[in-house]
Amino acid sequence: MKVENGNDNVDVVLDVRNFASSGSDGYTTTTGSNGQAYSYRYTGGTDDAGGVEQTADGESGTITVTVGLDPRYQVDRVDFTGDIESQLSWAAGPSPRIAVITDSDTSSGDGAYAVIVKDTTANCTLPCDPPIKNKPVGQTQTK
Repeated sequence: MKVENGNDNVDVVLDVRNFASSGSDGYTTTTGSNGQAYSYRYTGGTDDAGGVEQTADGESGTITVTVGLDPRYQVDRVDFTGDIESQLSWAAGPSPRIAVITDSDTSSGDGAYAVIVKDTTANCTLPCDPPIKNKPVGQTQTK
């Protein structure tokens, strides 16, 4: 995996709030398993919004996702979809707020990862999902 800056590893931060987005604050509204509105915003990645685009060069790389500073939010699991789903896997990081996604980068295509966050205070989960794209070798990165 090579992103435009040549680094094989990408960092992403996920900020979660226990209320809906105002629509102009850069957050996306989602619904928790308890039926309540939450909102989230990704920063980092190759698009500074949690999305990752890299070259499918067969060199594995990682996407380290850290759930913001509020300890009530932890990573429950990471789900994958899309035509590169088989190239993606994840493992828990050194804290309950970190997930490390590995992309084997063996072929080009589109996919998505959804970090399923657990709200330990409300005892529910909520999905938060930006895209992953593996572009063919030689294709320029899009923003």
